[in-house]
Amino acid sequence: MVWGTIIAAYLFLAGLSAGAFLTSSYAARKYPDAVAVRFVGRLISPILMGIGLLLLIVDAEAGLKDPLRFIYLFTNFNSVMTIGTYFISFFMMAAAYMALMELLKKDTNKIIEYIGMVFAVATAIYTGFLIGVIGAVPLWNTAILPILFVVSAFSTGIAGTMLVASFIDKKVIHHVMSIKKIHFTLLISEVFLIFTMFLITSSTNESAAQSVSMLLTGEYSAVFWIGLIAIGLMLPIIIEGLELFNFKNLNTSQAGLEVAAGGSNRITATLITESAVLAGGFILRYLLLAAAVPVIFL
Repeated sequence: MVWGTIIAAYLFLAGLSAGAFLTSSYAARKYPDAVAVRFVGRLISPILMGIGLLLLIVDAEAGLKDPLRFIYLFTNFNSVMTIGTYFISFFMMAAAYMALMELLKKDTNKIIEYIGMVFAVATAIYTGFLIGVIGAVPLWNTAILPILFVVSAFSTGIAGTMLVASFIDKKVIHHVMSIKKIHFTLLISEVFLIFTMFLITSSTNESAAQSVSMLLTGEYSAVFWIGLIAIGLMLPIIIEGLELFNFKNLNTSQAGLEVAAGGSNRITATLITESAVLAGGFILRYLLLAAAVPVIFL
């Protein structure tokens, strides 16, 4: 494994943080009465990003012994990591500001929010480019990987926000149906991108084919098919699909919100769906790191 579980967790939390921020911003505009969704997205975004950065610092053992190496991250402009460091820094400041204003129940500066949205997208893209620029690992060195990580970041951001919001307001998660529609589309897109990436990269060279084989039929196949595909993607797709189908036939209007028929069974389904998506998001990043087979130069 080229990079360990800690890096997988960092990539997961960074994407989740960016996705939660964007979810809260969308909810604030589309559903101003869905206070819990907006509040949760804004609050968890900087917290998750902060945890991810702490994990990154812990993983960079040499950096702990030589703190000047972290300063180098801000000065080496030929490095993708330096560009990403600035993306994350600007995003973290905007996210922290939005969370503070939310806690103080004060109006937010729209310009700062827009800046946060831009750098949230940049952060999500960066998590893919961080490993994608490593040409020695064909599984990573593909243009599809950053797109896949962005889609997964937005998907897990919605899942994390909706999961926490459901504990604050059980009804609100059935009032934001356009978010569920977006989530459903993202999950289907993720499945398509995964197998398209495998199809393209497996024909690149022997190392790439070996990586794909490890995931589909080899050492990590059980985790891939059961953990990622079945639980992390297909289960949420089926549950979200059924809820959207029922909403289409039974929806009503209330206080400017889209309202689907709710109940304890729908709450349970939501908890299962969002938890499965979060698990799948982490498994995706872990597997892509674990199955990385570098090219051996003779």
